[in-house]
Amino acid sequence: MKKTLAITITALGAFILILCITFTVVRMTVSRTVWFEEEFEKLALNEAMDMTLGDLGAGIRTLVDYINGRTATIDVLVTVNGQQVRMFNLDIEIVHMAEVKALWQGLSAARNTGLWLGAILMLVGVLLERKEPLHTAFWGYAWGLGVFGVLLAFMGTWAAVSFDGFWTAFHRIIFPGTENWMLPENSRMIQMLPGNLFRDLVMLIMGRTLIILLLIGGVLGTPWFLRRRKKQETAQQQQAKEEAQSRAQVVEGPDLLQVHKKANMTVTARNQLNREQEQQEKPLPASEPEPEPDAVKIDFAPYAGTQETIDEPDDDYDDLL
Repeated sequence: MKKTLAITITALGAFILILCITFTVVRMTVSRTVWFEEEFEKLALNEAMDMTLGDLGAGIRTLVDYINGRTATIDVLVTVNGQQVRMFNLDIEIVHMAEVKALWQGLSAARNTGLWLGAILMLVGVLLERKEPLHTAFWGYAWGLGVFGVLLAFMGTWAAVSFDGFWTAFHRIIFPGTENWMLPENSRMIQMLPGNLFRDLVMLIMGRTLIILLLIGGVLGTPWFLRRRKKQETAQQQQAKEEAQSRAQVVEGPDLLQVHKKANMTVTARNQLNREQEQQEKPLPASEPEPEPDAVKIDFAPYAGTQETIDEPDDDYDDLL
């Protein structure tokens, strides 16, 4: 339960961070006006609008500076048919860009707050599961990325199948209650930024965002993967050691024949056998050295012939006397 809660909180924080990263990619891509100038040339918009690529570049730079707060107006002079005119001369263009600027600034502020909020949530989730912080961080991010990936795949498929329908629904969501984004056909803003250009822009942003998010996932996943691999190797070594010990125990185990015999004996016979085995297994007492035998005095018996000579008197000697 604790681990699930930790991963859920981490996933929520990761999802918020992913949204913030996505908007950061949008800001960076839109602020690179060179890309727009390349698109103008690819789509030959300068010829269609009878303007120079330089004037189109000046127009897009003015719009980017305006939504980023670097300029207070979208007024910029360009040359059309040899005459110098205002690039954006319709009131609806001015109103629409004011709405875009307000939305842009609001998303920028939300991005700054979201970075802190997402980081704090991820930190809380990791601290809840201190035993496996790498596991929690990686899987929390993976879940957050998975949810975002499903959302991104849905929008990408929708945009690829019917970009006009996707773009209309997108504007109705971000600009609720207003239709100032529906510019007339004579608007230079809509002529300069047609649907084909926005389609390429959306695909570029999605591709860059996906690459960055996968790289972050790789940075988080590599330490987790290495640690998991090390734990698996340790577990395999421990298992091999236990199996070796188990095999040794089987080889040096009890006599199965004796066990079978005991199982079929009566209680009295089994107890008697156990006592005999215990007696046999008892170590023999240390043998004491045998004492050396005492010295024995040997009395040699006298020689029989000699004794007879001593005991019996000599007859010849008696005769002499």
